[in-house]
Amino acid sequence: MEWDKIFEDAFEKREGASNQEIYNFHETWNTQISDLEIQSVIDTHAQTGSDIPFAPSQWSFPQKKLPSTYIEFLQYSNGGDFQRGDRYFQFFSITQFREYNVAYEFPEYMKHCVSMGMDGYGNHYIFDMREEMTDNEYPILVAHSGYLDFEGSVRVADSFLELCMGRTSMSDEMDKRWH
Repeated sequence: MEWDKIFEDAFEKREGASNQEIYNFHETWNTQISDLEIQSVIDTHAQTGSDIPFAPSQWSFPQKKLPSTYIEFLQYSNGGDFQRGDRYFQFFSITQFREYNVAYEFPEYMKHCVSMGMDGYGNHYIFDMREEMTDNEYPILVAHSGYLDFEGSVRVADSFLELCMGRTSMSDEMDKRWH
């Protein structure tokens, strides 16, 4: 894939992930939630003074593989900030991927989904893994950080590459749903 030709602007292109980093990522991104991660969720809620109405110890990540186009992108740039048209991307690095999915409580609010990045305006780009892959891809949803729910999400692409080829902002895509 010629990623340089897909994005019009690369505000923060990072060094691509090595084969070893990709291998480690494959082996760890969806492992059982750790005691340290559980404690971080508890601590975050304690700092904000909010009760935890759920049990993070019961969380799990989808036990599926990630699309090969996404892995190819990580080999090109391990996260980073890009733009195409009005569509802005802030992709998580391999080390941020799980951290942000735990911090935003994806296993609680959007079970069987994971966020791979955001658009700079609070909207997450999400792999919808509720169904099996089609042509080695998952549909891509977008949902706002303040409303992580299937009801509040919008399907914006049938694949990671289609997402990256789009030109409209996620705010415009979200507006289509509500108007």
